[in-house]
Amino acid sequence: MYVNLLSFKINEKEGISSNELSMIENYTSVLPQGLDRFHVFKDKKKENKFYLIEYWSSMEAKEKMETSDNFTTLSRIHKIAKKRHSKKIECDVII
Repeated sequence: MYVNLLSFKINEKEGISSNELSMIENYTSVLPQGLDRFHVFKDKKKENKFYLIEYWSSMEAKEKMETSDNFTTLSRIHKIAKKRHSKKIECDVII
């Protein structure tokens, strides 16, 4: 399993909007192929800062979603994190 951790801010100019963040909840019924589950955490100390933790079957599945037009909000978070050089952590889960 491949785990992808992204940080992002809620900010109309430099991040995603609060409406887009609320739309992530709509993905609970239909997830991109290869995405097992995800969690969104709010930073306790920094206002408007969030973390997205995704559990993918593979890195290739994540990259396929990033180029897809079907999951625009998740794809946008990925693009913002890459563009702003936000802290990104990738790892494999070993059980």
